[in-house]
Amino acid sequence: LFIVLYQCAAQNNTSHSDSTFIVNDIFIVGNNKTKPFVILREMSLQPGSYITKGVIEYDKNRIYSLQLFNNVDIDVEPAELNKVNLIVLIHERWYIYPFPVFGIKDRDWKKIFYGGGIININFRGRNEKIYAIGTLGYEPSLFLFYRNPQIHYESNTFLETSVGYSKSENKSPSSVQPGENFSLSTMSASLNFGRRFGISHTVGSGIAYQIIKVSEFIPDRLLNPWGQDAFPIFNIAYKYDTRDLVDYSMYGTLISAKINKYGLGQSNINYWRYYLDYRRFIPIVNHLTLAARTYTAISSGSKIPSYNRVYLGYDERIRGHFRKLYEGENVFGVSTELRFFIFPPITFKVDEIPIPEFSVWKFGIAAAIFADAGTTWYLHQSFTFDRFKKGYGVGLHFLFPYSFVLRAEYAFNEYRQGEFILDITAAF
Repeated sequence: LFIVLYQCAAQNNTSHSDSTFIVNDIFIVGNNKTKPFVILREMSLQPGSYITKGVIEYDKNRIYSLQLFNNVDIDVEPAELNKVNLIVLIHERWYIYPFPVFGIKDRDWKKIFYGGGIININFRGRNEKIYAIGTLGYEPSLFLFYRNPQIHYESNTFLETSVGYSKSENKSPSSVQPGENFSLSTMSASLNFGRRFGISHTVGSGIAYQIIKVSEFIPDRLLNPWGQDAFPIFNIAYKYDTRDLVDYSMYGTLISAKINKYGLGQSNINYWRYYLDYRRFIPIVNHLTLAARTYTAISSGSKIPSYNRVYLGYDERIRGHFRKLYEGENVFGVSTELRFFIFPPITFKVDEIPIPEFSVWKFGIAAAIFADAGTTWYLHQSFTFDRFKKGYGVGLHFLFPYSFVLRAEYAFNEYRQGEFILDITAAF
């Protein structure tokens, strides 16, 4: 079945490959703040490229995925024989503002947090992000972040840095004393550098430092015996991303790999973790896409602390076991979805809203059939399919302005027990 679908998708994507029109030049209209190179570096079409309807639509979605614009259009104007000019029409979002914060942690509506912050999503018009956020409620925190996606135009190098403090609830059921839980206080700082190659490939490396304390020290809650874990984290990462829309993908591939090393010259803190996330989105016919994902996190070392275990039931979940928690030091999961747009996304203007940056809205509705499976295990255990948790179901997905996605789904587990799921963001 997967081979047949892939072949159909490949035929669909190459049906316009015989285009004879060539891009002469590219003009951008509406970028009052944004520098032209921010938009141009997302486009696969460049002067000299052959254009097709499919590639134009793909580039529109790539630009929209920057999350800087309410709407993106690309018009074609004749230039000379067999050549055309591309007119990129954008409507910029509000880029600097204070904002309230309200949300849920671990995709659990009982874990509500609230607060406020100030953000500039397009600092200097270069797609630089700088923000400060403070939250109360569940797991209070304070976080400062800065990202420059292109330090130097010719080399496509980027920089990220952050500092933060958080007070979080212990998430490991196996480390809780009967009748009570404990909290962790974490101070952290990080610095990452990397480089982007073309529009699809990114490599990077970085260093972070964490200091972790517990509200009540008991042996085995931390790796060090004196009540505080302080250690560096080194990482290297690679990402390949050809997805059309990041918030709700219908085409493309994502491969994300990362290696973290925890501790340096410390006998108590010395372990590794290897991450891999593979996602594929294959268009079958118009507005119908087969989506698939495989992900894993594998640990190695003498001992993994309870505060850095992995789970199914927090950020990653198996629909059908959505409210169940499975703990381990390694995790593996797979997901598939058949996505169909009942109401393809449209963009419209609400004239009653006086602020132009908030007057352009995007809305769409998709239906989905899905199936999930996954498992966790500890270092002393073997990977086995016998422990896999499974689920399947159907749902409606609502696409709202500012890249917000709401999912209403009904899922069954392998025992045919059903549950209703209301969640924000796409499953993957």
